[in-house]
Formats: sequence, structure tokens, C-alpha cells
Amino acid sequence: MNLKKKISLSIGMTFSFLFVGMAFQNCAEQTDFASLEAAMPEGHSIDTPNSKAESAIDGAPTDAKQTLESMMSLLDLKPNEINQAEVNAEVNYRRNLLASQNDIALVNSPAIIAMTSLAAVVCKQAVNKEKKGTRDIFKFIDFTKGPSSYGKLGALNTYITMVDRFWMRKPTSEELALFSKTIDEYYSTLNSTAMGNAAETDKLAIFICSGMLSVPESYLL
Repeated sequence: MNLKKKISLSIGMTFSFLFVGMAFQNCAEQTDFASLEAAMPEGHSIDTPNSKAESAIDGAPTDAKQTLESMMSLLDLKPNEINQAEVNAEVNYRRNLLASQNDIALVNSPAIIAMTSLAAVVCKQAVNKEKKGTRDIFKFIDFTKGPSSYGKLGALNTYITMVDRFWMRKPTSEELALFSKTIDEYYSTLNSTAMGNAAETDKLAIFICSGMLSVPESYLL
């Protein structure tokens, strides 16, 4: 199977698994973890009273540090703009399921689930950042209103923005058709009250971002 077909298959698998990732993101238990310092881009550090010389993710069979750096870079997130405990907890919890090398041939269903879950947590940080300041990735949706205010067009334009940023290209007609169908199915799960609820916009933004960010074309750089 060629790379393009693998990417397309992964997109379909990712959106199928997306609610699993969101469930982990919404229900994950908050626990004290080691410093996120080793999971941060070089040149940044986090001072904590209990920081260790050896990171909690050292020795992982996959380069979780590089994966997190890639996600944060694509979303233009700085270390001081995220919930460090939440992100570090997810990195540590999912690290053993990620692809063991930077090779798309090693991506499988468990890896997609793990990547989607990690992406959901990181995307939540991006949503929180843009809710407080200038909208960039999510400029076509309104966090103060529900999906009924911007509809399918807002979701589609958000998706197209992410394709350009994450994949550095335009979406294909097949991808647009798949995503359009996905949004139709997503909206069909919401009643009229939910469609007008601003909280649903947060969920929609995380839904789209998680699916896009967890596709191998985004993180196997």
C-alpha cells in the first residue's frame, strides 16, 4: 500500500477513534507526575521542587519527546501556555503504544488510539490558549457561541486551515468529502440545545484538531 493510501486510511481510522481519545481527555485522572522538562523543546526548562535528572519518559520505546515537540510546534504552543501536569500525564500513559520508530509502516490501531488521545490533550491546550487571546487556528468558529452560529462552513474552514498548517498542502477532494461526512455525523449527534451551547464549540475544536494532529502525516515528520 502506497503512502497516500496509508494516509487516507489513517484519516478514516483516526476520526473513528476520535471519541475514544476525547473520552480519555475528559475523564483522565489528574495525578502528580515527574517534571515535563524532558518533554519540552530544547532551550526551555521548568523549575519544580521535585524535578529529577532522569525524566519519567526516558527509556520509552518511542520518542515521545519528539512527538510532543512536533504537536506543540504545529499548534504554536509554548511550555508556559499548557497545563504541564495534564500533558505530561498523557505522554507517560500513552508512550508505550506509540510507533517505536519514525516509520509509517509501524503505525497500527493501538498507536492511532494512543496518538489521538495525546493529540486531544494537546489540542485542548490550544483551545484554551485561543479562548483567552487571539484566534488563529480556530478563527472560523466562535467559542462564545454554539455550532449553530457558524455551522458546517466554520468547521470545514477550520479543517482546511489545519491541513495547510499541519500538512503544508491543500486538502484533496476525497479528504474534503470524508471530512464533510464526518462533520455531518458529528452534528447529527447534537440536539438543537447542544447546537446552541458554547461548550460544544470547545468539543468540536478538539474533535477536529485531534483528528488532524494524530494522522501520521502530521507527527511523523
